Amino acid sequence: MEQKSSLSTAPVTLMDYRKRICEAMNYINRHLGRELSLDEIAKSAAFSPFHFHRIFTTLTGESVAAFTRRLRLERAANQLLQKPGESITTIAMDCGFSSSQNFAKAFRQFFSMSPTDYRKSKTGNTGSKAGNVFHPEFAYSAGMVLPSSPFFQNLKKRRELNMEGSIQQIPAYRVAYIRKLGAYGHETCEKAFGELMAWAGPKGYPGSETVLGVYWDNPEVTPPEKCRMDACITLPEGTEAEEGVSVQKLRGGPYAVCHFEVSDADFPKAWDEAFRWFMEKGYACDDSPCFERYHNNSEEHPEGKWVVDICIPLKPA
Repeated sequence: MEQKSSLSTAPVTLMDYRKRICEAMNYINRHLGRELSLDEIAKSAAFSPFHFHRIFTTLTGESVAAFTRRLRLERAANQLLQKPGESITTIAMDCGFSSSQNFAKAFRQFFSMSPTDYRKSKTGNTGSKAGNVFHPEFAYSAGMVLPSSPFFQNLKKRRELNMEGSIQQIPAYRVAYIRKLGAYGHETCEKAFGELMAWAGPKGYPGSETVLGVYWDNPEVTPPEKCRMDACITLPEGTEAEEGVSVQKLRGGPYAVCHFEVSDADFPKAWDEAFRWFMEKGYACDDSPCFERYHNNSEEHPEGKWVVDICIPLKPA
């Protein structure tokens, strides 16, 4: 079910997103021969780096890194067939690989054969685990995109989870928090919330306080051991934090709020569905972290599920 809201947000259409993602893809395609940073690619399409990776993956079904690697390998495969006299090392360097060894390993994983065997086969077969090749240079031309292209069919996947989406004005939260670094998942969250509740429990929290999980990084971009996760609980007015916890303020404002009832295993799917809904509506991300807002303890749910909101910050109008 989708709820209406009178809140205004910066107007960004899905067509705008598609156009800009095509621009990013084309930029990658034009610079495959050298190292590309995520910030550089995002800037080429007028995206903030903060949420660019998630937007790119939602629209294309591939991460930025996977898309770039695939194009490099496909270009190399074409060159292997079109330039029979060119050395494999030269082709590897021309396609942006740091060494012939790294190229050979990636090529074998993608095409299930070595570059030498591929060249000898002369089949020109570009099939791979990634599916049919789609060339982004032709997806955007003279202001037109191709919404029927397989490039954008990822948005049309059937929803796997029940979700209620709405736009809400969320107040600024002043929170006590415990921060943990590590791969996002049950273990990191359990440690963070375990420490937070060990501090909060003796004080009678949580009562009417709000419990949040803040995720600062995209695990597809940031190394797992460097991902930051904050377990948070709102502080009553006038309450100061004590030794063992820190205090911060989470920005208030308009958020896309996607409400779910999910098991531990369904959280990744819930995040995917939330961003898919967000993109379908054409909202624009603000440069603030997303967070989960919990309405229960799963241990008290008859099916062991979490009642949770995934909150995505929006640019104010």
